[in-house]
Amino acid sequence: MTVSTDQFAAKQRLAAPGRYYGDGGTIHHTGYLAVETRQGRVVAVWFRCQMLPFRQTEVDAQRAGEMDRADAGQDVTLTGVEGSAGRTGPSSSE
Repeated sequence: MTVSTDQFAAKQRLAAPGRYYGDGGTIHHTGYLAVETRQGRVVAVWFRCQMLPFRQTEVDAQRAGEMDRADAGQDVTLTGVEGSAGRTGPSSSE
C-alpha cells in the first residue's frame, strides 16, 4: 500500500504532536528498543525512528542477574511508544 502526498499530510496531522512514519505507521517494522552505546555508556535509545529520553543507571551484580533471569524466554515486542512533547529533562521533583 502506498500513501499519497495528501494522505500522508493528513496522517501526519492526525499523529500530532507525534509523527507518522510511512505506509505502516513506521519505516522500520521493529518491535524493540535500539540502545546505542559507546564504551559502556548509553548515548541514545531509539524506537524505530524516534529517539527516546532515558536515564542510565549502573546496577550491582545481583540486580543484573535478576534482570537477566526476568527476560529469559520472553517473546515481547513493542508496537508503539506514547509521550508528551516539550519535556527536556527531569522535573525539579526528581
